[in-house]
Amino acid sequence: MRHVTVLLLSAAVLAFAPAVRAADEAKDVIAKAVKAHGGEEKLSKFQAATSKNKGKIQVPGVGETEFTSNNATMLPDKVKEEVELTIMGQKLTILTIVNGDTVTVEANGMAVPVDDNLKKTLANARHLMKVSRLHTLLKDKNYELSVIGESEVNKAKAVGVKVAQKGQADVNLYFDAKTNLLVKVESRTVDPMTGNEVSEERIIQEYGKTEDGIAIPKKVSVLRDGKPYMDAEVIEMKYLEKLDEGDFKK
Repeated sequence: MRHVTVLLLSAAVLAFAPAVRAADEAKDVIAKAVKAHGGEEKLSKFQAATSKNKGKIQVPGVGETEFTSNNATMLPDKVKEEVELTIMGQKLTILTIVNGDTVTVEANGMAVPVDDNLKKTLANARHLMKVSRLHTLLKDKNYELSVIGESEVNKAKAVGVKVAQKGQADVNLYFDAKTNLLVKVESRTVDPMTGNEVSEERIIQEYGKTEDGIAIPKKVSVLRDGKPYMDAEVIEMKYLEKLDEGDFKK
């Protein structure tokens, strides 16, 4: 019996050893990425951000449409986005405010009903926002990290790390093997129009830097189920220690 116990114990150690190594390797990849993006001190200092953006998005029944947007975010759960676009010759302004569990959406000043599909989409977006900050992945024990191998992104080798968290969809992060910058984010989300789950890829085509030396995405392409969905360019972006709470109230 003792021999059997030793064998079982040895098997258990061997079974868990690769996972431990994988977790350590994943943390090493994330640690290098945090440094490449500006360092933990800077990234943890700024809990909010504002940006001005422009780009093109696929609108169901219309096709490719140009847009501009002004965004404000503050961790852990506040988002404000104002998007302007023209559909069939009519200018449309969509305002979305997320403040914790409270969600408000308006189109040209008129309230838009917020259904479960939209709530799921916004919840997924908030999760991505937190995961993409990177430095929290190294300290928050609610995240389980593992290396998922190499891939090719923007014609360059990239290393993948899977981020798992209870109650959330897995997120795959890919980092350029040379620069250690985040170049692709893969996840599952809900299409608010259809309610169907879709796979989403956010590919960062180009980076810039803030005055504080933080690397920021300048051009991003989004694919849904492998098809082009949106191309966005950041015109201006600022990281801030915080924003006024009133900015996220209607």
